[in-house]
Amino acid sequence: MDEEKPECGTGRILLVEDDFVNGKIISRLLELENIPTAWVKNGREALDFYRQNKDSVLMVFMDLQMPIVDGYQATQELRKNGFKRPIIAMTANAFSDDQVRSAEAGMNDFLLKPVSKIDLSMMVEKWMNNDRN
Repeated sequence: MDEEKPECGTGRILLVEDDFVNGKIISRLLELENIPTAWVKNGREALDFYRQNKDSVLMVFMDLQMPIVDGYQATQELRKNGFKRPIIAMTANAFSDDQVRSAEAGMNDFLLKPVSKIDLSMMVEKWMNNDRN
């Protein structure tokens, strides 16, 4: 699996997560894989970060339920602003319509919380490798 680790170059993954514990765990798991990560706490901060760092955002892990600007709104705005790379929805609501709504908002895939190291790594490999092809 190590041979298939994505090459990030000068880019990074944007983690959008308002929960401190989830944010800390996910950002740490990515860092342990030597994947540069920027962590913001809501959709507004994600949009601001993207505007200032357009060329360096390789992929987004987007929490759906957040204050100020939620994940659906933030995704729609990112897409309107030209972000074409993968956006992965993250939620703890396994039995809701979140998966359908996230796809309708422009997200590429779906990850259930709590996020495991294996699921996170597989999602990064899937979409970073897909993005290069």
